Amino acid sequence: MKRIACYAAVTAVSLFPCLPTFAQDYSGRTLVVGTWGGDIERLLREHVAGPLEAKTGAKVEFLLGGSGDRLSKMVAERNNPTMDVTFQNIYEAPSALKEGLVIAPDAALVPAAADVWAGMNDGCYAMSLVGLGIAYSKAVFPEAPEWSDLWNPELKGKMAYAPYPSSEGDGMLAVAARIAGADETNPDAAFAKLAELGAPMLTYNSLDEVLTLMDAGEIAAAPMISGYVISNLENYEGIGFVFPKDPGPVLVRDMVCQVANSPEPELAQMFIDLALGVETQTAYANELNFGPTNSKVVLSDEQAAKVINTPEEVKSLLQLDWTYVIAQRSDWTDRWNKEILGQ
Repeated sequence: MKRIACYAAVTAVSLFPCLPTFAQDYSGRTLVVGTWGGDIERLLREHVAGPLEAKTGAKVEFLLGGSGDRLSKMVAERNNPTMDVTFQNIYEAPSALKEGLVIAPDAALVPAAADVWAGMNDGCYAMSLVGLGIAYSKAVFPEAPEWSDLWNPELKGKMAYAPYPSSEGDGMLAVAARIAGADETNPDAAFAKLAELGAPMLTYNSLDEVLTLMDAGEIAAAPMISGYVISNLENYEGIGFVFPKDPGPVLVRDMVCQVANSPEPELAQMFIDLALGVETQTAYANELNFGPTNSKVVLSDEQAAKVINTPEEVKSLLQLDWTYVIAQRSDWTDRWNKEILGQ
């Protein structure tokens, strides 16, 4: 129906926009995609780049690194970009759009975008859903804890945190603020409440480091992003992970963006359409334990329990005012070091 409507609208100008997207031969052309390495790169090569290359004749080149590096590259190449598609964090996408570095989401150009959960395409297209929940020692918590359970005085000094600044730290401050009856726009309430937990036993730089101590019961709990920790649970029988309900898990999602004025805009739109499609989104859930943003994905009951997948779960997600949070990070880094770490 969409193609019929499109045909009728453009016949007076050109038929090309309504042709099947893979009808044109793109041999000899290269699409440059910036993303993270590891399993994400592997999955994108298998489910997105491979099919796109097979159907268009184009080549897909991956540029691997952190999202901050990609954001800096877009700024530096603003007038002559060499990257066509980039994967960014939730808090980077709206500002990238505001600064004219990326193209606004448009389901007329990327049809699969229409199947993304409502409200998720903020700045760029929503690629995956993960939530900040609680990884906990079963020796300390026989039953899955709620956020408020972490404030048990007996557990003071037994938390572990990722280094700040980080999505985990921002999310934990937002949770602390809500436990105190405020939100992240009241940093005094947030820092005061989080400081009640005491200085953390560990500021970890690797999952193995923190999960080994948690498995042994030395660390009680840590706020962690779901996909990464769930993928490691089978190696640690003494650790559980829960999406709390009051407040709900903090939404942390990856975004996929079309770079503004890039050399290959049509290939970029095809790549993003495949990335948001049911097949790729299902693989993200089954292989990475990242929740699908495509509302048409159907998972097994077992896999659905591991990811954010249902309308109710999506509705329960705690969405932060990331524009405000990012603007505070410099000041909050100093406060984190002094008031949380006691340095």
